[in-house]
Amino acid sequence: MHTFKAVFEIIHVRNCPLYTQDERFLLTDKAVELPLGRASCLILIRELTGLLFSLLPHAAANFADQRHSVFTCGGCTGLIKFSLTDKPFVGSADGQALPMKKNSEAVISGRIEAIAPAELLQVFHMHQKTGRLILEFEQGSARVTFREGGLLAARFGDLDNQEAIYAMLSQKKGTFHFIPGLPEALMTTRELGDFMMILMEGLRRLDESA
Repeated sequence: MHTFKAVFEIIHVRNCPLYTQDERFLLTDKAVELPLGRASCLILIRELTGLLFSLLPHAAANFADQRHSVFTCGGCTGLIKFSLTDKPFVGSADGQALPMKKNSEAVISGRIEAIAPAELLQVFHMHQKTGRLILEFEQGSARVTFREGGLLAARFGDLDNQEAIYAMLSQKKGTFHFIPGLPEALMTTRELGDFMMILMEGLRRLDESA
C-alpha cells in the first residue's frame, strides 16, 4: 500500500494575506502541514481536501499525470496558484516536517457560507483535532465532539450522533467555533464509527433528497 504524500509549491500570489510565493505545504491522507509560523487558512484547507480525493488514485504513479497541473485557491480577497513539486517540505528548523498539533490554543471560528459542513468536518478530521465543534444554524444549535479527528458524539436539535451529522450536512447558513480539548473521561469513549463512511452516507442521503 502506498503512503499518500504530496508537496506543493506556491508559484503565483496576488493579494494573499497569509502566504507568499515559493512557500511549500504538505498534504497527506491524514493532515495538511503548512510553512512554519503560518496560520491555517480554512479556504486553502478546503481546496486541499478536495484535491486529496482526486489525487489519491494517482499516488502509486507519483502523480505523473498531474505534475504540470496548476491548482488555485481564490476563495477570499486574494489568490494563490500552486503546483506539485519534488522539492522537500521543511516545516521546522531541523529540516523535518513539523508535527501537526492535535490541540491548538486558539479558537477557530467562521461562517458556514464560506465552508460547507461536510468540508468543515473533514478539516477537523484531517487535522486530527480534539475538542468540540459548536455550530449555530438557522434551524438551531449543533455540536460535534472530536478526539484526534475521530467522531465521538454529535447533537443537532432532537437528533443524536450519525443522524445529527446527516442533518447538519444540508445546512447552508450559520456560524461555527471550535473549542479545543476534552475532559479526561471522554478520551476513552468509543468512536461513532469510521469517519469517512459516516460522511459518505450523509452525502449520499443529501444527494438523494436534492
